[in-house]
Amino acid sequence: MASVQQNIPTKQKALQWVRVSTEDPFEWTTSAPVTQPSQLDDNQVLIENHAVSLNPVDYKMAGRNFANTTLPATAGYDVSGRIVAVGKDVKRFAVGDEVFGLLNLNSSNGGGALQQYSVGEAEALIKKPTTISHADASTLGVAFLSAMDGLRQVNIDSSTTVFIPGGSGGVGHFAVQIAQARGAKQVITSASKDDGIQILKEQYKIKEVINHAKDNVVERVLELTQGQGADIVYDSTYLESSFAKSTQTVKEGGSWIVLGAFGKEDSKEAKSVAERKANVVHADLARYWLGPERAQMKTLVQDALAQGAKWIEEGKLKPYINQTIKLEDVQDAYEKLKQGKGGFGKVVVKLL
Repeated sequence: MASVQQNIPTKQKALQWVRVSTEDPFEWTTSAPVTQPSQLDDNQVLIENHAVSLNPVDYKMAGRNFANTTLPATAGYDVSGRIVAVGKDVKRFAVGDEVFGLLNLNSSNGGGALQQYSVGEAEALIKKPTTISHADASTLGVAFLSAMDGLRQVNIDSSTTVFIPGGSGGVGHFAVQIAQARGAKQVITSASKDDGIQILKEQYKIKEVINHAKDNVVERVLELTQGQGADIVYDSTYLESSFAKSTQTVKEGGSWIVLGAFGKEDSKEAKSVAERKANVVHADLARYWLGPERAQMKTLVQDALAQGAKWIEEGKLKPYINQTIKLEDVQDAYEKLKQGKGGFGKVVVKLL
């Protein structure tokens, strides 16, 4: 029997995923069902959401439905809020605890963040420190964990040069800070808009920001690394045009990290990296929800979230929230993200 607070509603506001489509997958509703405590699995919790952050994967999943999600469902994966019910085997949390983390990437409910109440797996959440806002905590989901997943697989120390294309994006702006926090000798990044370049230089103290709209990225990285290339390159842009350039910036024997399903063994990116006698490293959160790698969930998610919170408290990590919006405005925000007009860093939905 779940432990539960009283007066949980049966209906809620939500942005529902109603059709598999790359153009118009979502519809707004005020009558989506709220999962009731009696419906929770033994290791699940019910969260009253305070803040949710947006990611491109939210609408990309809606165009593919690789998890065979039953529609209608609710989009979104990044949450911060307060627990209102816990399953019978949940020992780490109690009703009233404030938590943040990641919802199930392989769930039949489509994630479920973009609504007032969400179901979360206890293993993918941690308690929110009182010193961190719900808005900041909500950003430490898909983008932050993707940055952590890629960079945790490589060694970074005081001799390491790291190049991160697309430092103004959600993953990119976290990756540059993680590389700094881990003590990299040199962090190089790129952006194309003047305001993004300014933020990277002034707020995040990145000395070398390449304007990829004006400069030759490959030439500049090689110039900044005395012709050797970067020890580590993390390309989270999802753009083949960027991959074609970034694979040429890896030092011989270095590592090229790619986000998602790109860079497979027979791909042109992998072949380009192999020619430089470097390694391809994959950052892919979905694999931790599937098969034998599920056992690594605690290490990846709980430990990474705790480290992110610690870095925020120490001033080493500063999530950049360019806009705070209402749930009703999410579809417009997604359109801007699709068009590359989402702004620097993250967009956060405030529910409470």
